[in-house]
Amino acid sequence: MREQAAFEARTLVRQSNVCVISTISKNLAGYPFGSVSPFMSDNEGRLIFYIAGIAQHSRNLTENSKMCATVFDAAEQGDQNAHARVTIVGDAAPVPQDEHDALLTRYERQYPEAISYRQAHDFQLWRMDVKRVRYIGGFGHIFWIEKDEWQQSAPQWNLEDEAHMVNHMNQDHSDANRLILKLTHCIDSDDVVMTTLVSDGCYLRANEKNYYVQFDTPCLESTDVRKALVKLTKAAREQSEHKESAEITG
Repeated sequence: MREQAAFEARTLVRQSNVCVISTISKNLAGYPFGSVSPFMSDNEGRLIFYIAGIAQHSRNLTENSKMCATVFDAAEQGDQNAHARVTIVGDAAPVPQDEHDALLTRYERQYPEAISYRQAHDFQLWRMDVKRVRYIGGFGHIFWIEKDEWQQSAPQWNLEDEAHMVNHMNQDHSDANRLILKLTHCIDSDDVVMTTLVSDGCYLRANEKNYYVQFDTPCLESTDVRKALVKLTKAAREQSEHKESAEITG
């Protein structure tokens, strides 16, 4: 049950693009300070934020690295307490310079609007290492998830390999991107690009929005990623052909 809870919590985080981040206030010593921010997650389940130097959170984190990020499944109607939420607790630090450029390129693929931030307000990447996770999947479905339960096995491919695989999908298999998005999210768009790969899924972007696509199993080798994408593409094509056949015979 704990393993399933960790899986559900990670999936909710992967599916989300925005979270509530809370830091320890520098101006109001000892008080928490919350705001809303886009974020990106990596293969280890760490969260990455791109924050302006003048932002209150940057000042707070410079003084005190402790923070938490809350992601929740927003209820369109009914009781919000019946919906899942995840609170990730940890410590944040600026991304080291030797990793910064590659990680920023990855972030900008997922959030292309952030490209313009390079010229404004001294934006910087921050990465939060996870200490503990609180997951509430609904009434009575409540867990503390420890760090070793949250983390997954690291894949044998790096950011450079990821960029190569993403570029390959966008340059040579744009039709597959479109079909996969339609299969998994029922979104039909002519302009679909892959932005990011993680071991357990990928992100497709259409209509200025990111969509997470879950793989059946984590992909620890680059060949596993290829197999997962081929499987999704095949399923998407079969669905499309079946629909066209039904329309003709109907």
